[in-house]
This record gives sequence, C-alpha cells and structure tokens, in this order.
Amino acid sequence: MKSLIDFALNEEYERVKQLGDRLMETESVIDWEAFRLIVGEMYENRSERGGRPNIDEVLMVKLLVLQQWHGLSDPELEKQVTDRISFRKFLVFPAVIPDFTTVWYFRERLTKTGKDKAIWEELQRQLDSMGLKVKCGVVQDATFITSDPGHA
Repeated sequence: MKSLIDFALNEEYERVKQLGDRLMETESVIDWEAFRLIVGEMYENRSERGGRPNIDEVLMVKLLVLQQWHGLSDPELEKQVTDRISFRKFLVFPAVIPDFTTVWYFRERLTKTGKDKAIWEELQRQLDSMGLKVKCGVVQDATFITSDPGHA
C-alpha cells in the first residue's frame, strides 16, 4: 500500500516540479548525510528495549532548515510540512511527520550539546563552497477577523 501512496504523492508533486521547486534544487547541492555524522552521536538507540525508534537525524535537520529558511514557528512548521507537498518531497515523503514538540525537543538537545552551531556551520560551509547564498522567506497565512455585522 505504501508504494501506491508514494506513487500518488510523486505524481501530485510533478506539477509543483514543473512550476519550479527551489527546495529540490538543494538536493544536488547539499550533502545531507554530512549532518547525520554531526547529529548521530547525540542518539543512543534504545528501541530494542521497546518504545519508538528515533526519527531520522537528516529529516530532523531538514525540518530545522525549512523552519529557518521560511521563518516558521514550531507549530507552523508542523502545519506547513503536513500541508505542502514541496516540503514533504524535500523531506523524502516521511511516513510520520514529527509534531512541533518533537522539533522543539530536538532543537533543545542540539543547543545543549552545541551541535546546533555545528549544523549551521556545516550548512554554511557547503553553501559557501558552491558560491551560494540563501535568501530567507516568510510563509504567511491570511488571518480572518470576525467583525460586528452592525458596524460594517
């Protein structure tokens, strides 16, 4: 069943790809596996004793990159990743999208171990080596305000 879902998601994504997807351009530029080496030592996998296995380290780093590049809060990141097919494709269509508290805990662990600086330095190093710069954007939702119909 997963293969049918993957097929449908990839078909849906093709339209986005035709319109231009800047996120996927980073796949050929950034060595995401380099981040696994930085973050991996924070984890001690104890799933053999029960409990949930760890969420993939590269997926978590990519979430932080999406958050930074698009100026998203933790809850908004969860919402946008759930809603936007280009974000999900960038994350390689994960079976489970981490909730915002998982992202928050991950960032806290990175900060406590000093790995947060190492991640951003590695990302910047890779971008610099290619002569690239990132122009951050903001994803903003419209806000609907209910007005008093008597004073419209």
